[in-house]
Amino acid sequence: MKNGRFLGIFVGAIVALVLCINTYGQGTTTRITGTVTDRAGAAISGATVTLTNEASNQSLTTTSNEDGYYIFDLIQPESYKITVEKQGFKKFESTKNRLVLNIPATLNASLDVGDVSAVVSVEASAELVTTASSGNVGSTVETRELEALPIVGARGRNPFDLLNYQPGVVNGANTGGGVHVHGSRDRAFNFTLDGIDINESTAGGSNFTPLRPNPDSIREVQIITSNFTAELGRSSGAQVSLTTRSGTNRFSGNLFDYYQTPEFIANEWEFNKQRIAKRQFVQHIFGGSLGGPLFNPGFGTGKGFDLLKDRAFFFVNLQMLRASETRLATPTVYTPLARAGIFRFVQGGRNAPAGTVTSATFPTGAAVSANGTPLYPNCGPGVPNPCIATYDIATGRPITLDPSIVALLGGLPGPNDFTVGDGLNTGRFNFVAPQQEKQWDFVMKFDFKLSDNSQLYFRYAQGEQNTFGDIANAGLQRFPGFPSWIDTFRTPKNFAVNHRWAPSSKFVNEFIFGMNRFG
Repeated sequence: MKNGRFLGIFVGAIVALVLCINTYGQGTTTRITGTVTDRAGAAISGATVTLTNEASNQSLTTTSNEDGYYIFDLIQPESYKITVEKQGFKKFESTKNRLVLNIPATLNASLDVGDVSAVVSVEASAELVTTASSGNVGSTVETRELEALPIVGARGRNPFDLLNYQPGVVNGANTGGGVHVHGSRDRAFNFTLDGIDINESTAGGSNFTPLRPNPDSIREVQIITSNFTAELGRSSGAQVSLTTRSGTNRFSGNLFDYYQTPEFIANEWEFNKQRIAKRQFVQHIFGGSLGGPLFNPGFGTGKGFDLLKDRAFFFVNLQMLRASETRLATPTVYTPLARAGIFRFVQGGRNAPAGTVTSATFPTGAAVSANGTPLYPNCGPGVPNPCIATYDIATGRPITLDPSIVALLGGLPGPNDFTVGDGLNTGRFNFVAPQQEKQWDFVMKFDFKLSDNSQLYFRYAQGEQNTFGDIANAGLQRFPGFPSWIDTFRTPKNFAVNHRWAPSSKFVNEFIFGMNRFG
């Protein structure tokens, strides 16, 4: 009984683990299938089909079945070469077949009778297939397009901005993040990086994740808006899957630098109207990438330096951001007389800011001019209404002014805009408040070919986004010289481990494990 109970618990734990892996490990691979036939259309069984990654030269091999059918499942979306060989037929070779994340492809091979040493070559003959079984209606953007598209925003280069231009997406709603897919809630999005969750569950919106992947580190961005297959069905809104770039047999990299300055930007109409200087937005984004084969230094082996081409690869990317900008701040403040405890009011009328027209609500119209000068005389003997009367708190009541409150109010500026407030005692103080952003994002990935039927990769990403005077959280300083109201610090970390094992042509297993941490 004890052994049976233990076995039941063990089996239950294994099933739960598998379900967890299937739930969180989503959308990292694709597949390619096809049929091998002769020119007459008859199926050819036992043909050797080889799939080769054209960047890393890593290969997978299978054979066609009795119906001539073959399949390579759970493979990374890359550019592949496919060769088909069978004794008595010419060798078939198809190159530059670009496979896309989560979208199956089909490549059928028709073999000519002849010597196997002869080669029949074609190029880019694989066809992407979206059917009732493959589903996934949406679009995929690859590295070249990501790097070329103008997606430089206020907080770096954000590939999620591409979501706003997909069919079925409505942008500009007044709730949450303001972006909805086919009527779903603004939080009904699912973001994954290499199959691992990178969602921000504490805030709504469609184009924000704690981790900030940049275009130079991303191989593909796939945005699926409807008809999700099972591995993508976490949320009712868009399913956004990102995959990280990998190293190849060739060392390659880049350096980038984006600089934006207000010198080339016109002032806003509202600022010009109020004679306020243009908003200052300076952004500097810089960094680089490097990838290639790993190497064996040969220490203690008696061999020299050796590049592990076709076997092990690395890719690293770092992006830095420094940005500063200003926004119009409009706090309401007391006039100098009100700060001294002397309050004024319109006797025979109502206090009203500059620009107020005469109406039943405000029978005497504005109490002050645009520069704060009273439009009525001070009240006194023989002065008719409307006139400006005063009330002195210090002498009108048997209490004294609190010196700490007087000192606090004395440190605040007076109004420079009298179109807001009551005109005589309160007004608005307009100024531009600064926000500063300091950010870095780092990602590294290592790919290994353990054997002909086993591949492994490890990816780690970490970032830090510090915002001083966070505009998004109403954190601007309240007055010039004051500290920021809210400073925001973010430290996201995310890693993924992926192992593909294919002991035979009929069995393929993909194991994904990862963690997402947001501090």
